Amino acid sequence: MSSVQMMTGVNLFSCLFTSISLIEQGSFFENIDFMLRYPAFMLHSSILSITSATGQLFIYYTISQFGPVTFIIIMTIRMALAILLSCFIYGHTVGMLGVLGIIVVFISLFGKIYLGQRFKKAQARLQSASQTAVPGTKV
Repeated sequence: MSSVQMMTGVNLFSCLFTSISLIEQGSFFENIDFMLRYPAFMLHSSILSITSATGQLFIYYTISQFGPVTFIIIMTIRMALAILLSCFIYGHTVGMLGVLGIIVVFISLFGKIYLGQRFKKAQARLQSASQTAVPGTKV
């Protein structure tokens, strides 16, 4: 099953369960009426759906090409930058505990990246040493 098929299935079941829930609550037709009375709402909902689906495709692509750890790093950095921009643009404050949390997260991220690079270099050195070793000797 491809990622697009999975995404389609999840979204179809989500629509189905939401529709059933709205019918059960008796507000399904009220919501349809609201959408028909306000076409701008339908336009905005459609744009939101398209951008959300596009975002999901980028998520699946990133995970398949670079792995889940890289995706987590990207998302963590994105969230930290969003918090930082929120502080600058809207004047939100971050307490000392929040600053400590941000520092811990970034130290963890950069430590993971640094240690991952060192591990790859060490593996490459071991592999090149084993290929150039004389047969019958230990490396």
